[in-house]
Amino acid sequence: MPSPRTAKPNPRDLTGTRKAALVKERAQEIAEAQQRLSMQSAQRRADLETPVVLGPDGRQVQDIQVVPADDAVEAPPVEIRPEWATIRVTDTLEHVTIGQGTAFSFEEGQVYRVPRHVAEHLDRLGYVWQWL
Repeated sequence: MPSPRTAKPNPRDLTGTRKAALVKERAQEIAEAQQRLSMQSAQRRADLETPVVLGPDGRQVQDIQVVPADDAVEAPPVEIRPEWATIRVTDTLEHVTIGQGTAFSFEEGQVYRVPRHVAEHLDRLGYVWQWL
């Protein structure tokens, strides 16, 4: 009796014949899907390197650049921003309360730019993997 691997498929085997035809038809789709998934995972790894800026209240802050106006206007009072630290945490932390009325959430491996007191507190607890 020949080995099942070297035997020719039975032409009356409708299921096996259909499966072989579908594999040939879908080979291109599968290759495209694999490429798309590999590109998505590469993008995800690149996104982990982009720092997320969290303000003193634990909310994400968007950096806004102020462009000076042409005409001179009295400037509003200057607000002193807290010192910032760029860190990467060791574990995923959800709704961590640091200070009164502030809640922070961190994802493992993501780079964050946070107030220095937050970074120092997480470092004391052993959650800071890397200071950047």
